Amino acid sequence: MKHWIACWTCLIALFVVGCDTLTHSQLQILAPKPERGATATVPASELETVKRVVSEIAKSLYFEDRTQISLTPGTITSWSQVDVKHPMSIKAWAASDRIAIEMFQRPPETGETAAYRRMRNEVMARLKQQFGTRLKLIHKMDHIKTAPGDL
Repeated sequence: MKHWIACWTCLIALFVVGCDTLTHSQLQILAPKPERGATATVPASELETVKRVVSEIAKSLYFEDRTQISLTPGTITSWSQVDVKHPMSIKAWAASDRIAIEMFQRPPETGETAAYRRMRNEVMARLKQQFGTRLKLIHKMDHIKTAPGDL
């Protein structure tokens, strides 16, 4: 009997509190293939290209530049919407052999909003022009983390 009471309590709590979801996508740009015996690193020119592309898109969507206050090591650029009910954000950061571009939104309901989908599609299209097949949309289970405890 206690088991059923616990189950009903959990279900009621979930119904009352609701679920807090986060829409999160990660793109990765792999470094160019190195010469034999060399370590793959991302060239500074590619970091600048990513910064330019992401910044242009973010500015067109009226995002605010948050790069200076980012806590993520290796941040290239970081932008977020302000004064909106369900803000979106986009951040690009460098790892040793790749660049990660992450997009986030806490939508009003489960699933992606049309605005989020448009932003992700525009970022992917513009970066695909620059980096071709080195740009990948990464499955959630394979995301690289910025620091322990991150999403």
